[in-house]
Amino acid sequence: MPRVISYTPAWLSRSAPGYEVFSSSTKPSLSEISNGNISKASVNASVNTSSSNSHLIARRILARRGTEIFVVVGNTIRWSDLSTLKNVWELRDKNTEDVQDSPKGKGRNRGSHDAGDEDLSTRHYRTLKVPVSQQIRQLIPSPNGDLLAILTSHTVHIAILPDPSHLGQPDTGPIRLKAYTLGPTTHVLSQSPVVSALWHPLGVAGECLVTVTAEAVVRLWEVNRDDRWSFDAPKLTIDLKKLANGKSAEDDFSAATMKSNRGFSLDGLGMEVAAACFGGNGSNAESGWPSMTLWIAMKEGDVYALCPLLPSKWQCWDSIISVLTTSTVAKAGFMQDEMCTVEEQRQCDEQYQWMMEIDKQESMPVTGGDEFICGASVYERPMYPGPIPKLQGPFQILPDEPEEDLELSDIHVIAAKVDPEELLYGEEEDLRSQTIDQPGLSRSVVCLLTRSGRVLICLDLDGVEAQWLPSRKLRAKLTYELAQQPELILIEAVDTLKQEDASNTEYPAFSQDVQSSYSFLVTHSNGVFFISLDPWLPSLEKELQNPGTEGAIFRMGVLANELKCLREWILRPEFGVERTDIESYAACIIFQNMDLGYFLLTVVGEQPQVAVLDLPSNITINEVTSPSADDVELNLLTIGPTRSAYHPPESLWAKSSLSTLVDTYVQPRHRKALKEEVRLSAATLDLVTQAHRILSRETHQLGIAAADLFRRCQRMQEELRDQIQRANAVAERIENLNGDYADDYGEKEKVQGSERIEERFKNARTKQEDLVKRYEVVRRKLARAGGRTLSEKERAWVREVEGLGKAALDPASGSEDSSDDEDEHKHEPWRRYRAARNLANELVAHSQDVSDSNRGEYTNGSEFKVPRDIRKAKMAQVMGLLERE
Repeated sequence: MPRVISYTPAWLSRSAPGYEVFSSSTKPSLSEISNGNISKASVNASVNTSSSNSHLIARRILARRGTEIFVVVGNTIRWSDLSTLKNVWELRDKNTEDVQDSPKGKGRNRGSHDAGDEDLSTRHYRTLKVPVSQQIRQLIPSPNGDLLAILTSHTVHIAILPDPSHLGQPDTGPIRLKAYTLGPTTHVLSQSPVVSALWHPLGVAGECLVTVTAEAVVRLWEVNRDDRWSFDAPKLTIDLKKLANGKSAEDDFSAATMKSNRGFSLDGLGMEVAAACFGGNGSNAESGWPSMTLWIAMKEGDVYALCPLLPSKWQCWDSIISVLTTSTVAKAGFMQDEMCTVEEQRQCDEQYQWMMEIDKQESMPVTGGDEFICGASVYERPMYPGPIPKLQGPFQILPDEPEEDLELSDIHVIAAKVDPEELLYGEEEDLRSQTIDQPGLSRSVVCLLTRSGRVLICLDLDGVEAQWLPSRKLRAKLTYELAQQPELILIEAVDTLKQEDASNTEYPAFSQDVQSSYSFLVTHSNGVFFISLDPWLPSLEKELQNPGTEGAIFRMGVLANELKCLREWILRPEFGVERTDIESYAACIIFQNMDLGYFLLTVVGEQPQVAVLDLPSNITINEVTSPSADDVELNLLTIGPTRSAYHPPESLWAKSSLSTLVDTYVQPRHRKALKEEVRLSAATLDLVTQAHRILSRETHQLGIAAADLFRRCQRMQEELRDQIQRANAVAERIENLNGDYADDYGEKEKVQGSERIEERFKNARTKQEDLVKRYEVVRRKLARAGGRTLSEKERAWVREVEGLGKAALDPASGSEDSSDDEDEHKHEPWRRYRAARNLANELVAHSQDVSDSNRGEYTNGSEFKVPRDIRKAKMAQVMGLLERE
């Protein structure tokens, strides 16, 4: 989880060159103030009107290319380089310090320095002119940074971006970009609004654009800057409403034209698109299918997928093609051995034929030195089964959200990592054993964002693969089978916005993090949230890789309850700032550069908001665990983030429009009457009323800004008072430790400083010596009371006696009725002794019984006599046994 080091730096604050890039009302003339205020109000009104009456989309007016930024100010696009802005500010600070240190020529140097500041406000940003009439809502640069897609509510424009060296020229004049209108008869005001524009991750040289409209129409454009006609018509058009009810691949799935009658249909219910995204970015660390999959999120909560959606020529890594071929061949072999449905067998056969046609092609290496296309090969889209895939969905989210209607605003998909076994299939065993698995999941993660700010993190266990509709001939032979609805497993739901803070115009948006593919940011009217899925990745991946299914439901439930994602509130709205537009927060962008660091940038109104983050570079996904005691102790020593610098509202420094009221409101023929005596007339009343409106509005804004500044000053005083009290408490503790104080009751001053510490050490040594002496005395007394110590022979004799006692005594604690195993202990002395004792007792008892029974029958003792020799022999035998034991 990144930690916020600082907020908006000085080089992006007001009066700095970086601030001028985002502001449109700095250093205007008197005439520009009045016109600017009116235009700004009209722009805000138009934005609010369009937001309330037309289709809402995410506000992405920030785009980046390396350290360069493109930002929409008003309805113009500005370019600047953040690294250059930072270096210019640091150079100016250095020059300021040199001027303050030099006593000679201070006035002359300051004058020249101030003159240079006037040029800094316009030297390091350029205005890019594009023929766009409507309000710009999104800026989407191409993967290689050569093209820029500009979105309005209904139109799409493609601008060719100049080289950074050309944009960084000293000339500060505006640059008119060469731009094309995409679909001049397709994306127009009379048609459906544009929801998303996405650059295809597998497009050749990054010149393939996919547009999605609100009426669920997907268009694939293969633009070519040398061919103007490539911007007029799309190469592929898919109406998702028709595709959802399609039966065969030969059906017409093209979108309805302007002349066609578009009536109401029940099939179109629930098919209003909210957002769309691709399942991957085309890297070689991802699985093969995600980069070809287009995910579409509907406003009502349904999620669909199109796979594969490819242009006529597409580029891909050779390793990904080998992975797809291996998995397709393995799946085909598995389908032959196992029982499967006819539909599953048909899909497997079509995938196999599709991949075999790709393998037969001669891949063409991509020419050019661009990093985006270096090392990739170009393939042609197979002719069979067809260019239009099957619409998969709607996906069922399990478990269902109780008593909640999902109203989605954005979607973000994290691609599954490539399987190392499939990547190195057929290689030597040593090479496969040396391969280290990359961190991540072997399944795709689908993140859904609702209008209420809730993030639903789902897992696609089955995976989306290529599917097509059957042909008409094959459709006639197939029997109708109810298709199983695909599922998304809900892992966690994260709330980022309170229900009372959400509004009707709320439209949160996702932003991808540059540090980890499993981290992203959420931007809405209440700030920016950072969400990381790293904590539960290792445990979830172990469970997914476990082939056993016994107890899997229980373990998944435990993981879902215990493991939680990391959530951090990075940027918060400033207290006391009145925002007229709830969509004032633009979707943020993130940089990771040696000059800028880990840098988050967004725009609130016309003011930049920045958070400089810190994340250890040596951290990995496997190391994201609970903090140890050493980490907690180390965190106690770290300094917390500084408070965001105070940015005064525009009402405190903007010039009043009251001074230009006469020039802008009063007609020229009535201005002469204003220099005469005041007359009570309708014109005078109208002028005073208009002046009162302006004055009341400006004084109200000044009052709000002054109240906010007063509250901030009060809070700073209270915090300063609290810090002083804490510092006094720490000073008292230090004085008590060192003894730097005197008795308040007239006693003599105690020993201070190191002398007191040495005295404490001396007392401790004295106590230790006393304890040692007492121990020696006690030890000697015990030695005299116990006699002399035993020798080694005496100790051996004691051990022998103890052993003999253990062997002779019964371990059953004298129990005569013990039922121990006689075979196991028949050679023990105590066993033999017990047997002899029992035999003696039996003989005595038997003789007693015999004597008692014969006492009455035989009165004469001579009639029952035992011979003397027999009696002596028996007694000798008994006595021998007793003596032996």
